[in-house]
Parts: sequence; C-alpha cells; structure tokens
Amino acid sequence: MVLWSSPVLEPRVLKQSAHLSMWYSAISWEAGLMPLLNDMPVERTNQIFRHPIHQDAVGTLVQLITALRKCRTAGDFYEFQQDLLGRVLEVQERRAACRRVAKLLRQGKSVPANAPELRSAEPVTSPETWELEADICERVDRQLRSVADGLAWRVFSYDRRVIIALSRNQHPGPMTGKKGLATEREFATKWWRDEARFVLLHDLTSCLTIGDATSFKEIGNEYEAYLHEIKSDPKRTVSQQARRKRMAEEAIRSGGPLPGGLHGRLVPLDIQYKTHLDLLGAAFGLACQRGMQGMKVPGGRALVAVDIVRGYDLWSEREFIDRTAAEHLQAVKRAHILDAKHLVYARSDDLVARSPTMPPWSIYPLPSALCARLITDYAMYFVTMSSEALTAALDDAGLAAEWVLPRDQETVKPDEVVLRAHRGARTIELRWGEMQRRLLLEMADLPMWAEGVAQLADQHDSGQHPWQSFSEEWKVWA
Repeated sequence: MVLWSSPVLEPRVLKQSAHLSMWYSAISWEAGLMPLLNDMPVERTNQIFRHPIHQDAVGTLVQLITALRKCRTAGDFYEFQQDLLGRVLEVQERRAACRRVAKLLRQGKSVPANAPELRSAEPVTSPETWELEADICERVDRQLRSVADGLAWRVFSYDRRVIIALSRNQHPGPMTGKKGLATEREFATKWWRDEARFVLLHDLTSCLTIGDATSFKEIGNEYEAYLHEIKSDPKRTVSQQARRKRMAEEAIRSGGPLPGGLHGRLVPLDIQYKTHLDLLGAAFGLACQRGMQGMKVPGGRALVAVDIVRGYDLWSEREFIDRTAAEHLQAVKRAHILDAKHLVYARSDDLVARSPTMPPWSIYPLPSALCARLITDYAMYFVTMSSEALTAALDDAGLAAEWVLPRDQETVKPDEVVLRAHRGARTIELRWGEMQRRLLLEMADLPMWAEGVAQLADQHDSGQHPWQSFSEEWKVWA
C-alpha cells in the first residue's frame, strides 16, 4: 500500500460549538536522556564542552550535513545512511561499554582489560570519569540522530505531515544490542541490492517511531513511499503496531485520525509557508565576528544569535554573559516590545533529538558549519516575542484572542495553554509547544500564521486536536 508519493528524491521539485487545541507532541523517551545543560552544575557543563569526543563531533557533523545536502540519487542516500548508521552504532557501543566499566568500579572491581580507551585525561579508576564519557556519548548519539532526522525530512520532501504521523509512538531507544537489528539492516541491503530501492531505517532517527522502515520506489520522475514492519519471525505480528501503522497511513493519505493518545488530524492549509530565517543567517554572520548579534524580527519579536566559541575568545565568561544580556535588551528595545504586557522567549540550546516534530537543525537554511554548532550548542539563539503582537495579528485575521499565560510565570510546559482565540462558537487554544516551535524558533511569518489559525477555525471537520500544515514548506528547508 502506498503511504505517500512525491517527486523522486529531489527536494526542489514538488508539485456547532467546538473546542480545538493546536497540540504539541513531546518526545516520549526523556527518561533515557541526559539532563538539560541548564540543570547541570557549571563545572559539569564545561567538562562536556571541553571533552575531546564532544569537540570532535563538530567536525563529524559538518561532514555529514555537507554530504547529506549533496545526496541526489537513491544510491547517494543508501551510502549516506550506511555511513551514518556505522557512526551511531559505534558511539552507542562505546556508551554501553563505559557504563559497564563505571558499574564495575562502583562495585569495587577493577577496570576490565577489554574496556575502551578513555579519550580524556581524567583518572581511569574513577567511576565518575567513565560516567562522564558515557553521558557525552549519549549526547553525541542524539547529535548524530538529528542528522538522521534531517535525512528523513529530506527524503519525505520536507513534508511535516509525514513526520507528525510517524512520530506518535514510544521510541525504542538505542539500536545497538537491539533484537532484530541485523534483520532490519539486511532488509535495507536486500532492497538496494535487488531493486536499487532506498530503504530508510526508522530506528536510526529520533523522529520516526511508527513502522520499522520506509522504502522508496521510483515511478518516472516521482516516487512512492511504502511503510514496513520488519520481523525476525515473519509469522509474528503485533496487532497494536499494525493498527498504528494503518492509522498513520490513513492520516497522511486521507486525513484520518492520527494514532496515539490524542487522536488529532492533519489539516493542510492553502497558505504558503513563510519564515524570517534569513534574519537568523544574517545575525549569525555577524555573531561569528562579534560574538553575538541582536536583531528586530517582524511580528513583535527580538532575536539574539550567540557564537559561544567566538564569545569566549573575546571575553571572560562573566563578561560574555553580561554582554549577551545587554544585547538582548537592545534588541527588545529595537523591536518596541520592552513595555509589552507579556514577553515570552525560547532558546535553541539543548533541544537536539528531544522533540520528534521540530525540524532538526541539520535542515535549517544555514551553512553546514553553523548547523553543526547549533546541534552541539557551541552556537545558540533565542527569540523573544510580545503577547500584544500575537493577539493583534489574530485580531487582524478576524479572531478574538485572549492571552491566558500568567505574567509572572517563569517556566512553561509544552502542553500548557498560552492563548485562546475565538470565532463565533469555536475556540482554538495555542499551546506553548506550537508557539515555541513555529513562532519563535522557526520565526514563522506572523500574519501568515494568524491566517492559518483563521482557516483552521473555519474547518468544522478538523477534530479536537488539529495539526495544521502549510503549503510549499519545502521551499524553506530545501
């Protein structure tokens, strides 16, 4: 059964009372991830950034992102995935080995002869040394998977609907040691060897969790995608997995309910997707020389881009932080939002592979080296937005909007309601995850976004939790 069809692997050629909530799906395997950097002691964070494994990852990511952008044929994608898969398995195996050594040391045993060679100068007999290296490997694993996410977005022609539909399941975790990995690898190899067909392995990504693989069949100048469940025992089936697979296929093809606890629907809009990410590139172009750069962004927003490596070359840590705060204040003043009723902001750092529906940094329209720095948090940016600009844009689109987030609230959860918009008897809730992703980090054009909300309010069959998608989004990322 055809899941989805599109032009062949080439990103630049694409043809009553109701209460709705623009939903956000947070990644469901947080328990296995490192804590956020901002939740760690400063010394621990510095150990991570100074570690050779983490520093080496920057160059590796530049090479991978550059190679991904050069892929054009099924053979290119097959070879790229094989290379990336090898790197992911290597870092996952190293992480598992380091954790085993740390456990042995905490039990009073010695370092085994088959332990991996440490990459740092920390004491080899200290369990903390091995735990640090294991944590860094987990971090690098996510960084590599974010490039695999970029591969997924690329081969699906940057169609966010596919990513949303196939992300609504529990992530299986690391690939190394997984039962069935050999079968999945052989499945991909066999399709390539026998029919020259590229097969995307879902477990390599952090964003695809329904189905084990997608195969792409070329049909003239287009291609079709087929979703597969791969079992070591062909007679073994799991009814729940099969049901979720069918629901995802129907959601993509015909707007059926999405799988998962919240049965939302994909709602395509006849509005071309537009962002102000060109300003992000311009800001980083200056930040790589000055350490940081603030800018005004249309739609009542202020942007500050920070090149952390350059900043530490120029100033001490304290001065760098103070100068960043001063730059942010000036950007907020230039955007004329300093005295706004409510300001919210989002940061780019430490988000890699933590949410399956956010476009990965690897596909952002920025140079490969800058994307690698964003992935590894050697560069970051934050966007501040005024509540007044948002409500005014919705008012212009014919909606009555009310800001519901308390002014003095310091932290916001992904599913927390920020704003409600009304048209007649229909109410649409904007939750923080949608605002963080679209309006802040992606810097979506505000009038375009507000028009999309208005169209959503007019569609009475969109369900309680609609996911709106704009047209020609590939033009932003390709």
